Amino acid sequence: MDYTAEHHFVQAFIRKSRRERLLYELTAPKKRYDGISRFCHQAKELLDPAKIIMEGEDMDRRPEFARFVRQHEEVCLLLSPDSFLDGQYLPLAEAVNRAILCPDAVLILGGAFAVVFGEPMKGGRGKFLLSED
Repeated sequence: MDYTAEHHFVQAFIRKSRRERLLYELTAPKKRYDGISRFCHQAKELLDPAKIIMEGEDMDRRPEFARFVRQHEEVCLLLSPDSFLDGQYLPLAEAVNRAILCPDAVLILGGAFAVVFGEPMKGGRGKFLLSED
């Protein structure tokens, strides 16, 4: 299996102290579920704060996020503990719509950006837009 997207995601958007372990988990078939599941409740601790350009429970409803989606309409890889979504390649707008409806964490990996949806919880759902720029 080709793990190029996962490798790029980890190197570009994950804190240096968390990269090695997370990369191992995302590329080891028996550990992959555990690696993706970390984003259910620990996304903020894993993500490099310097790469976060937008965040918040209402991020997907903000006009600036909608503008970003329109300007970056490319096919993205989805990672999720939800086996229905995991491994799918979808245009960004459709990927975001599926992530909104998913009751689990979803990582949307684009070329120079990523969108992370945490697992919905009683206190809300963490959402992050990351960019290499």
